[in-house]
Formats: sequence, C-alpha cells, structure tokens
Amino acid sequence: MAWSRSGGGGKVTPNLEWDQEGTRALNLSVLRRLDPAITDILIIAAHVTTYSFDEDILDWSRKPVEGSFFVVKRNTQPRFQLFVMNHLNTENLVEDLLTDFEYQVQVSYVMYRNAAEEIIGIWFYNPQECEEVAHLFSRIRYAYSRVSPKANLSSKSVFEDLEAASRPSAVPAAEDTLERLASPTLLPDDVEEFMLAASKINYACFL
Repeated sequence: MAWSRSGGGGKVTPNLEWDQEGTRALNLSVLRRLDPAITDILIIAAHVTTYSFDEDILDWSRKPVEGSFFVVKRNTQPRFQLFVMNHLNTENLVEDLLTDFEYQVQVSYVMYRNAAEEIIGIWFYNPQECEEVAHLFSRIRYAYSRVSPKANLSSKSVFEDLEAASRPSAVPAAEDTLERLASPTLLPDDVEEFMLAASKINYACFL
C-alpha cells in the first residue's frame, strides 16, 4: 500500500487511489501472462467458488475451481470473458460472455449455461461483488442485444457500444490482488446454504 504525507504535522495517510491502480496493474500483468489478448480488467471479485449442476439427478457438485474472479476485455474474439484464477490447481475457468451464455442471479450466486451446455454456479464470498458483477453482465448484454445477429462483430462501431457500456468506472473493482492466496474457503454451512438457494431456482430458462 502506498502512503502520502499530509499537512504540516507530518501525518501519513494511505494513498488508496494509487494502491487500487497498482493492484489493477498487477492483476492485469498476471492475466496477460496467461492470455496476451487481454487488454483490460472491467471488474474483480476477491474470492469465488464454483459448482456444476447435474441435470439428470438435479443436484449440484463442487468443482475444483475457486479463487479470484475477473471480467476481462480482449483485443480479439471473444471480446468479453469471465475468468476465475484458480487457487487449487492450474485449471482456470474461462467463459465467453457474448455467445451461448445464459445466466441467472440470486445474490450471492450467479448461475449460467455455457456453449458446452453445462450449468455452472459461481458463489461469491462478498454479496456486494456478486451484485456488481451482475450489473456489469447486464450492461454488456444490453449493449450486445442492440447489435444485429448479422452484424460483423469485429467491426469497431459494434465494440465501441460494448466497451462504453462496461467501462471500469461504471462498476468499482475490488482492491484484492492475486497475491491473496489465503482467501476464505467455503464452510459446510455455506455449502448447505448454496444447495438450498440453488434448489429454489427456476431452471426453465436453462432446460
């Protein structure tokens, strides 16, 4: 954390603006090592845990993926993705937000069906971060819905709308960095809460 000296009394105060920008730069550097096409981070959630839904037995199971959550912008297709930096192993979770992506939100959970027809649940340790992510998803999808299905999605004019609708200033990013590996883990009570909440979701839009 950066510190600044204020007034004549020699009082030292933290420079939170610099610290947040430094955190963002660190995260972006780490993500670019994994995917050089990433150009920006639109939002960060400090810690999430993921689940998969089995449609045959109508039940959730925990996936071996948990860690820091990002929505990123790329300079090539797909242009917007969610990215979970996995703290458990090297298998990160990456999803395209603009193609074959249907989602529901019930704070503290985001549930979606992806292009592979999987239903995935993401549990956010911080409910406020879940709401901010849902808001960003909504803005991106709204901008995307204004684009004709026959439009050339690589055209600059299309992505000017998308990028304007999802600027980092629209939703504040968390201050946590990828270095925080000692993130909270999901406790048994949290698992039970997740299963109970998920069982009440109407899956009609997915099935």
